[in-house]
Amino acid sequence: MQPIKHLSFFFIPFVMLVACSESEGPTGEELTKASASVYNQDIRKATTSRDLSKADLAWHAQNTYGWDCAEVASKRENTSSEYFIIECASGKKLRVYMRDGKHPKITNESGGYN
Repeated sequence: MQPIKHLSFFFIPFVMLVACSESEGPTGEELTKASASVYNQDIRKATTSRDLSKADLAWHAQNTYGWDCAEVASKRENTSSEYFIIECASGKKLRVYMRDGKHPKITNESGGYN
């Protein structure tokens, strides 16, 4: 029985570390780069608009839509309940429309795709 106690001593902190690492960096700040998105490990998770980190938004902007957005510098709510604005580290501003059961729709600041 003694070896099992030692195993749980290491297992519980490991599980907590893995659970927290999905949306936060090592110092607790929100991840912002597309390269840090959980979608890089499991693309099957990229089918939702719920609980997206800035890293997940950058991933969709870059990989789903092809925008120059390797990192989301800021996210601000808009007066419209339809969408919010993200600003990429490149300076590009994009509209993000959340959709039930689908990945977000991301357009340019004017609502288009060019």
